[in-house]
Amino acid sequence: MKEKELYTILVADDEEELCQAVCRLIPWEDLGFRLLGSAGNGLDALQLVEQLQPDLLLTDIQMPFISGTSLARQVRELQPLIQVAFLSGYDDFEYAQAAIDSEVIAYLLKPISMEDLAAALREIHAKMEAKFHYLYAAGTGEGELPMAVASLLLDSFAELPEEEELHAGLSELGLVVTAPYRLVVLASHIEGQTGQAAAQTVDKVLRRTYSCCSLRSGSRVLTLVASEDRFLRLGPALDELLQVLRRLLDPACTIGVSRPFDRFDQCHAACREAIDAQRFSDGDGIRHFASAPAAGRARDKAPEEAAAELERLMHSPSRTALERYLSAALDGTGGGDLAVLQLIVMVRGILRGSLDGAEVDLLFERCGLLEPLSGGLDTDTLRRRAWDLCISGYELLARKKQGGVGQLCAQAIRMIEQNYMDEGLSLQSVSEQLHVSPNYLSANMKKNTGDTFINLLIKKRMEAALSLIRTENVKIADVARLCGYSDQHYFSFCFKKYYGISPGKMRRGGKEEAGGEAS
Repeated sequence: MKEKELYTILVADDEEELCQAVCRLIPWEDLGFRLLGSAGNGLDALQLVEQLQPDLLLTDIQMPFISGTSLARQVRELQPLIQVAFLSGYDDFEYAQAAIDSEVIAYLLKPISMEDLAAALREIHAKMEAKFHYLYAAGTGEGELPMAVASLLLDSFAELPEEEELHAGLSELGLVVTAPYRLVVLASHIEGQTGQAAAQTVDKVLRRTYSCCSLRSGSRVLTLVASEDRFLRLGPALDELLQVLRRLLDPACTIGVSRPFDRFDQCHAACREAIDAQRFSDGDGIRHFASAPAAGRARDKAPEEAAAELERLMHSPSRTALERYLSAALDGTGGGDLAVLQLIVMVRGILRGSLDGAEVDLLFERCGLLEPLSGGLDTDTLRRRAWDLCISGYELLARKKQGGVGQLCAQAIRMIEQNYMDEGLSLQSVSEQLHVSPNYLSANMKKNTGDTFINLLIKKRMEAALSLIRTENVKIADVARLCGYSDQHYFSFCFKKYYGISPGKMRRGGKEEAGGEAS
């Protein structure tokens, strides 16, 4: 992280004058912050957090619609790395305890002067700096490579010691295993870092939730994680880990996760699963082995390193990187026709690991390579067709990948359409049903639809409410209930914010005033 980087902040308070004064009078950049905006209630604050993803939320506790403590919980599910500071007029034990339970970075009492608030923000900034410095301090050196874990993960022929001896050795490395236990392996791809510093960062983040031990292997950090709860909290822990790694070390970091297992002699196979899952993450962040394409048969046909490199490039977001690889592989030097045929065989294996066999055969037929080993093609033609095959295959894989994310977003939209009247419908509930994290679903909804999940849900509810108000003789309270709002005041606030006119005025003939734009 850059030393002088400003942390972003969002202010939420229903006292309009105080909120405006804080935003206007605090010298944000002098204190190390960049103000993104403000909100007058919990709902607006939640929407802005999803849209803007601030580093710090400064919020009142008692606010309309969503309280500060509930807001703190929800924004952490959405963005695990966010810090929350409470600014409140309540100083009794109940509210202070709520702040402690919410793991806030500061609890500030009203009334507060701008000077005192500036001093508190300076302390908050120092705490955030200390946290990130703790998670990763550049230049910490190589550190000790945990050889016991390295042997388990990297050596397929490792002879395991007795269980008691193995557990004792792992415990010294920070991996405490208590029966009954389950294990997973993580592979975090982090470019541009050397030594064990990145591995130490992974351990510091994950050890808040699980017992683990990490080591650096090339451009990856490999982590063995143990759990007694069948990894019920693994999703949020990985979300936070990914945010930390992307902020501190590598914005393009990706993480692969193996299937859970319960025997130490399965560690090496699980390590390969995690690496395979990470290779196919395609920049999305976290990929579990169960959702990763099979590696295909390329490794049986070519040296493992070359096959793995081509496999990674065929699934990467960068077509330019693949073209550079192909230019070097097909430039006429080296093994001649044999090298080109080996490349074609590798591509066939990669494609068959991700696509239906008929799709692969059709692609080969279109490129004139359905029977590439039968001969009859001159060298230049063979190279051109091999190039076309690789690029066409890359584009087909990209479309399939986009289709997978598109299907996820389409499912979420269908759930909004079918269940908008359920007050409990939320980003968290939908992500649980789709078996993805709220952070992952939110990011992909915004990327694929151009809007956030919360805004799409509000849009659906408001459209349904407008239809009921215009066409049905239904009481406003019933309209609210039928559109997912148990609180009529909350519904009226949302309706007026969305359309610029209250539900009652709309019913009385203010249809022409409705703008229909979500904030």
